[in-house]
Amino acid sequence: QMRSTRKVSVWPVGLVGGRRYERPVVENGKVVGWYTGWRADRPFAIDMAGFAVSLQVILSHPKAVFKRRGSQPGMQESDFLKQITTVEELEPKANNCTKVLVWHTRTEKVNLANEPKYHLDTVNIEV
Repeated sequence: QMRSTRKVSVWPVGLVGGRRYERPVVENGKVVGWYTGWRADRPFAIDMAGFAVSLQVILSHPKAVFKRRGSQPGMQESDFLKQITTVEELEPKANNCTKVLVWHTRTEKVNLANEPKYHLDTVNIEV
């Protein structure tokens, strides 16, 4: 699905942020918010495994950088994406962000500390 990215595409990520999944919330084919367990007020409340950027966008923004240092914790993705796109321009993938095709895995027990007690998302996603 990344192959068809024109500018910046997004999708859900499983086992991230202390939840079963986090995802862009999509209405009428446009990203309108974020289903996340941490700081939903971020401009792009998304994990780095949840987006792709077209090479043409990178080449047309030569000063855009993904900072290892200098960003607040959890703001690296937002700080990078703000340099190259807007939320309105994001291209939802994975069936309008209703399917998890990417998992954020580690060699440790899964942490679901931020998982809500009751299902709060508007869609039912299998993880």
